[in-house]
Amino acid sequence: MQAYTYQIVIVKEGKKYWAYIPDLPGVYGLGDTPAKAKKDIIQALKLYIEDILAEGGPVPESTAKVVGFDSIEIPVED
Repeated sequence: MQAYTYQIVIVKEGKKYWAYIPDLPGVYGLGDTPAKAKKDIIQALKLYIEDILAEGGPVPESTAKVVGFDSIEIPVED
């Protein structure tokens, strides 16, 4: 059994939480809590990897390294 490691990002949008993997655009998770979004993206990632392996393709390696996060404010004149 092979194990794969990816960085995930979880953001709150409205009342929902979205999880995504910077290395794999299109693989997302959604939930009412960060934990549910994480659980959802784990399931999505497992299916994604299984599909790649079933087709005989290589599983993409993780290259993204999330080193922190911050918020920025941009003042714009009307």
